[in-house]
Amino acid sequence: MTEAGGGSDLGTYVETIAEDAGEYWVLNGEKYFASNAGAELAVVAARRKGAPATVRGLSLFLLPRYREDGSLNYFIRRLKDKIGTRSVPTGEVELRDSQAYLLGKAEQGIYLILETLNISRTANCIGSVALIQRSICEALSFAEQRRAFGKSLAEHPLLHRQIAERVRTLKQAFALAWEAVRLLDAVWQETPPYSERYHLFRLIAHLAKYWTAEQAVQSAKWAMEVHGGMGVLAEYGVERWLREAMILPIWEGTPHRQILDGLEAMQRKQAHELLFKHLAADASPQALEETAAQLEALLALDQDEKEAQAEPVFRQLAAFSAETLLRRQEAPV
Repeated sequence: MTEAGGGSDLGTYVETIAEDAGEYWVLNGEKYFASNAGAELAVVAARRKGAPATVRGLSLFLLPRYREDGSLNYFIRRLKDKIGTRSVPTGEVELRDSQAYLLGKAEQGIYLILETLNISRTANCIGSVALIQRSICEALSFAEQRRAFGKSLAEHPLLHRQIAERVRTLKQAFALAWEAVRLLDAVWQETPPYSERYHLFRLIAHLAKYWTAEQAVQSAKWAMEVHGGMGVLAEYGVERWLREAMILPIWEGTPHRQILDGLEAMQRKQAHELLFKHLAADASPQALEETAAQLEALLALDQDEKEAQAEPVFRQLAAFSAETLLRRQEAPV
């Protein structure tokens, strides 16, 4: 999807053109940040020839690596040199009369694009949880073996408390990510018009992607700090987890995108009301009341002020949801 002009404003910056050739479509354009370059099949956003320069003019296509005659169907200009996720090649891709096949209805491309993102964002949440767990494991292993002032680092009160807090964060992150997985499993086959359950999933997916990715970065940073100066040495490996963590908030939609899309779901679909209803039985009554009040105050602002003030409220909503879902998991059966 991402072209040189930007990633989020698809309606303006997707300039790849698709023309109907009968048995297949022909695509011409460039993709600036194509993950898994060299794949046998790629999912590609393109604008139908003559369609409006908005998201309504976009369609989604399946692009094979080879044409029907066996020749290459797309071309990699170069691979990107990245700080992390190096095992997944990311490249600039050129489409030159490339053969592709329409997915779904041409006029519903933006819905399919968003549904594709819903799946990848949920997967991103699970990756974030895994990185949090790995960071804690690395830090704990190091802290138990290294000694200072007559005892292991893990036995010192401040670090002991920090470890307990990180483990709690891991459990919260998993609870929030798993709820996104569970709800995705229930709604992934829906088509427009979507149900209330779908809008609930959408908000939880935005919250989970935003919050778990940020916790992954903070956990990797903390793990490096536990290692001290050794944390910056490649031979210890922990520096890699920080590099890997940095991509998690960015791909599949930056924190800004998650906040703004979450706001849209709340404004247009009242998804926050669905969320509070979904969590009410397990939430702390005081936390529920305070979070709801903060959110209602935010939503009452004019649009520019609402966007400007959204992040701390969105962060609080994500943390509240994570803690409540963990309470649900820990409740006796």
